[in-house]
Amino acid sequence: MTNRATRRVVSSVVLLIAISIFASIMFNEKASASWAGAKVEQDNAQVGEQTMEQKFKNIQVLKGLPAAQLRPMMNYMSASLGVTCAACHVKTGDEWEFDKDDKKNKQTARKMIQMTLDLNKNQFEGKVEITCYTCHQGLGHPASVPPLPRAMQREQARPTQAFPTPQQILAQYTQAIGGKVAVEKAKTRLLKGVSVAANGQSFPLEIQFESADKVALNVELGQTPTTQKLNGAAGWLKSSRDDRAMDSVEILKIKSLAWSLEPLQLKEPYPRLTFGGWEKVGDRDCNILRMALPDKRRVRFYFDKETGLLLRRVIQTDTPIGTDPEQIDYEDYRDVDGVKVAFTIKTSYLDTNYSSLRKFTEIRHGVKIESSIFNK
Repeated sequence: MTNRATRRVVSSVVLLIAISIFASIMFNEKASASWAGAKVEQDNAQVGEQTMEQKFKNIQVLKGLPAAQLRPMMNYMSASLGVTCAACHVKTGDEWEFDKDDKKNKQTARKMIQMTLDLNKNQFEGKVEITCYTCHQGLGHPASVPPLPRAMQREQARPTQAFPTPQQILAQYTQAIGGKVAVEKAKTRLLKGVSVAANGQSFPLEIQFESADKVALNVELGQTPTTQKLNGAAGWLKSSRDDRAMDSVEILKIKSLAWSLEPLQLKEPYPRLTFGGWEKVGDRDCNILRMALPDKRRVRFYFDKETGLLLRRVIQTDTPIGTDPEQIDYEDYRDVDGVKVAFTIKTSYLDTNYSSLRKFTEIRHGVKIESSIFNK
């Protein structure tokens, strides 16, 4: 493997585990006023964070947005149109020149972004209802003719079974993983295994977990260790090429990882939690619970109707141009100190380079962890 390829793999693994190191990708757009209806000033600059035009060159319409939101927005557009960065951006040799306006597609993209912003602002009270995906649905050019033959529309039968309450679903889940007493004893945990990148390569992984806001990760590729630490509202990344604080979006991702490792995070009285219907995960029938988080993200939990175990969690984060989803699937539950824990966790993102499979070979509860390990 070349040094260039090795560096790319290391970056992908780091990102899929917890964070995204955001590249200088940009669209040049028109006026920050356009974003008012799209709730952009939202924590706009979460205090002290750079805006896009402060960090990147030739930003026009995306002015005023946190710089950390740029990569998720680019990923959303890429997935919506089924294209890569090269569709709009210029690459000379191995170097991307994102500030250049040479390609017509980039000019068209600006107009399309402005169009959806205006539609949402003027027709939907600023709610993000019209997005790239509304029309494109994975196609570079949106289809204008309905496909034939059309499926016969049949009236769906109304469900005859009573809806379970969130309390019933969570009680079944709590019992399935070992009960509240056993779970409460499993405060700290040490997890060892491998992280399998999207290209199939695997790397040794170790996670030290104290709580949902205190976690330390270590990934190794040969002699190149990469560590990520979360301590409350702050986080740090250190590798052979980086030694810096994480930005707000990266913090959200590592917190999401920490949350995925905690067996019981939903606590009574279950605020903002509602029943969301039934769906399948693979061949398993699931009860769905929906919850709105205080930071306005939305979460769906998929619990196996028969076993009660959590099989999937989907977090949706709004951006001004659409929703950025994160999906985590839980498999291979085993008993560890009286608590059932998933030994295989699959994480999926719109950018498949960051999707990953974490397979644990060892999980221990109640381990002693020095508090200093979570500091920079």
